[in-house]
Parts: sequence; C-alpha cells; structure tokens
Amino acid sequence: MKSREPLLSVIVPTRNERENIAPMLAALRVALDGVASEIIIVDDSDDDTPALVARSAELMADSPRILLMHRATGAERAGGLATAVSLGMRSARARYVAVMDADLQHPPERLRALFDEAVATDADVVMATRYRGGGKSIGLDGISRHLISLSMKYLAKLVFPDQLMRVSDPLGGFFLVRRSLIEGVALRPIGYKISLELLVRCHWAHLVEVPYEFQPRAGGRSKSDIKQGMMVLRHMVRLVREVPAAARFWKFCFVGATGIILNLVLFHLLVNGLHTQLWEAWIAATETSILSNFVFNSLLTWSDVIAQRKRDWVARLATYHAAVSPNILLNLIVFTVLARRFGDMLIVDQAIGVLAATVLSYWLARRMVFVPRHHWQTAFPVPADTADSAKPVGDYSSPPPDPEDGEVTIPTEVLGSQA
Repeated sequence: MKSREPLLSVIVPTRNERENIAPMLAALRVALDGVASEIIIVDDSDDDTPALVARSAELMADSPRILLMHRATGAERAGGLATAVSLGMRSARARYVAVMDADLQHPPERLRALFDEAVATDADVVMATRYRGGGKSIGLDGISRHLISLSMKYLAKLVFPDQLMRVSDPLGGFFLVRRSLIEGVALRPIGYKISLELLVRCHWAHLVEVPYEFQPRAGGRSKSDIKQGMMVLRHMVRLVREVPAAARFWKFCFVGATGIILNLVLFHLLVNGLHTQLWEAWIAATETSILSNFVFNSLLTWSDVIAQRKRDWVARLATYHAAVSPNILLNLIVFTVLARRFGDMLIVDQAIGVLAATVLSYWLARRMVFVPRHHWQTAFPVPADTADSAKPVGDYSSPPPDPEDGEVTIPTEVLGSQA
C-alpha cells in the first residue's frame, strides 16, 4: 500500500514552456514509477503552458500528483526563477525536495538516480554534475556560454572555498536536498542560481554528486543572458555580506593582513626606534599580532561560532595560542634562516615568515578553535544552568527582506522536522 505522504517533491519552475511540458511530465512519470512523489510546477508563463499542465495532470490520473501554481504578471513574479523555486519548496510535503528545469536539458530520467543516491547514502544534498566522469555539458550552445558557465563556476568556488571547493558543479540547477535542511532558513536568492543559495546559506554535512548529460533544449528559448550573469555576481556579494560562514577564508586573510601590518609596524618601531633586542622585538610583535588576529577573527571571521562570554573568550584564546604554535615555529624558522642570510632586510624577512604560515594557521584555527560550539564545548563544558540561549550553529537567518528580490522563508510549521 502506497504512503499518502510523498517521499519526493519535484519543483519545476516554468516560463513559456508549452512545447516541453507534456514530454517532461511523461518522462517524469516513467522515471518516478514506484516512488511516492509529487510534481510542483510554479509557472510564470504568458502562453498556454498552464492549460497544458492541467491537461497532462488529467491524463496522468494523479500518479504522480501534479500541483500547478501560476503566478500572475506583476508583483507575484518578483525575483523570477529564484522565488519560483522558493515558493515551490514552501509547498513541498516530501522528505526530499528536487529541483529541475522544464526544458529537458535536465534529463528527467536522471532524477531517479538522484533520489536513489540520496536514500542509499543518507545524503543531505545530491547534486547532478556535468563535470565528473560520465557528465557532459553539450547543452551549452556556443563558446561564449561555455566560457561564462565555467567562469562563474570557478569564481564561485574561489569566493566560497569552504562550501564549494569540492563541488564540481555548484551552479547547476538540477539537484535534490533533504527537506529538513531548509526548514526555518530565510532564502534570499537573486537570479537563477538557487543551488548557490542553498549550498552557501544552509548547514549541510554530506553531499554526493551524480553525473548527467546536460542536453540541448528540446524547444522554446533559453532565458540565460548577460543580465542573469550579473545577477549571479550580485548574489555572491549578498551571500558574503549576510552569511557568516561565507567567504570565511578571505575574511581570515583580511584579518591576517591587518595582523601582518601591525606586526611589521611594531617590529620596526621596537628595533629601529627603541633599539630593542632583536628577539624581544620579534616576541612582542608576534604576540601582539596573535591577540589582534584572535579578536578580529572572533568578531568577523567566525562571528557565528564564537560565544560572546568571558569564559569562552579566555578558553578559546588559550586554545588559539596552542593552535598557532606551529605557525609561530614556522615563522621563527623562516625568519631565522632569512635573517642570517639577509641581515639587512629584517622587515622583509619577518614578512615572509608571517606569510609562510597563513594557510596552516587557517586550517588549525577552523579545526581547533572556531569549531561549532556543540563540538568545542566538549573540551570546555558549560553548566546547564548557565548555558546561553544562542541560536544553533548553521542558523543563517537573514536581515529584513529586500522588496526588490522577494525573500521567501521556509517556515518550520510548514516543513516539520526530519524523520
């Protein structure tokens, strides 16, 4: 006996896709045979796409269930495809939610592979990818679209290395997520890269990729243009500004740069201005930069992780010193070697020594000091009666919505909790 509640909700945003609706729904029906599912079509069309959806729904006899949500011209369509997908997610009932295009460039038959992989591996996210073994991007017509796609992909991976470095196709629009992953999260995408929004803003742990062949359009006209590319850039800027975990490495580098400047200025003043002993100046400059980096990393780079209480700050500061010890040693070794060889270039020697430890410093800081509090507090337990009521790690609620982009929040009461 089939469950009344679906296991899979498929979100399909459409805009003037009359030529593709019938074949797309027929292919989905075959692909999802045996899976309790629902198809939610969020439509912004000005042609007869809604009528064709209704006709196909009658022919499919409610297997799978098809829900049509047509948005009228005007304010309802604010935000375009991004808010269409968000609206579909808000209406989804299943444990897993998939997103795909209606133009058949995302082959419906591969959706079953995404669902089966999610169930088999208990993944939070399953991304369809064009860039791993078996995947192809033949549907990108023309050199310019290939270049734009690859440029945006590598730019996103560069800006958000912690979330996207190991994801081969982070901007693809064909993916599946566990519904509990998005509950209570305020989604504020711009443009059509909803996958970027989810991967950066949501707190996922296990991602799996499934290769697919990105197909040429079966009919209709592509909506991709320069304007959409600019929206991706705006989207990245918004994520960096709003999501504490976004671009963390670059925030760390910015803080580190201020520490280097402080280190070099103080070192120069002590050696050349106050004629302090060389090693005393090195120790003073290094410790000052450590304290500066710790404070600003706490307030900027890991503001979502650090707990603003004295006990936490003192304990974390001690742990931070332990974490940077290997970096200090590396800095000291490099500085000593260079100082003996180029004794008249002490500032340059010190700068190279500090830079040499940056990547190692970041890796140790994120593994030892600024880990999520529910992991870190096992080393520094807090009594139950004094525990603060901070929001859980990964709760990246956003500031008030920008009316231009149409924020959609997936409310907890609609989604429920993960089974």
